[in-house]
Amino acid sequence: MRDSILITTILIVFSISIMGWVIYPHEKAKQPETMPLVPMMQQLLIDMQQVDRGIYTEEFSLIKQGAGRISDHPTMTSEDKKLVKKKLGTEMKQFVEYDMVVHHHADSMRMAAIQKDMTEVLRHYRIVQQGCVDCHSNFRESISSARTGD
Repeated sequence: MRDSILITTILIVFSISIMGWVIYPHEKAKQPETMPLVPMMQQLLIDMQQVDRGIYTEEFSLIKQGAGRISDHPTMTSEDKKLVKKKLGTEMKQFVEYDMVVHHHADSMRMAAIQKDMTEVLRHYRIVQQGCVDCHSNFRESISSARTGD
């Protein structure tokens, strides 16, 4: 009798644990590890537009999703990294700094969305947006010309 109660208890705990794992997965879907630069930039634009929609409609779930994808965006393919490093030379350090600012503040924006704190969402949004614009205004033309061979 005692053994059957123990076995039943273990089975119930195990079943509840499995159901919890299935219903609430612990690992979110990941983006590709690497991606060519142009498609990555196009995806980041889509993600920023989703954040915009979330801000304008006050749908924090949209902000959370878009900001999370921005924060966790894939890295450039090795071919694109070589091209960018060759073209930018010593300016590569600044390029990486812009990227790190965007990653950090996109994640902070995601956290603010989870907390439903629009003031903090907007503070980090402005920094992310400025980081994108700074990087593009400084490097987009030279990287684009290197890609096309001009």
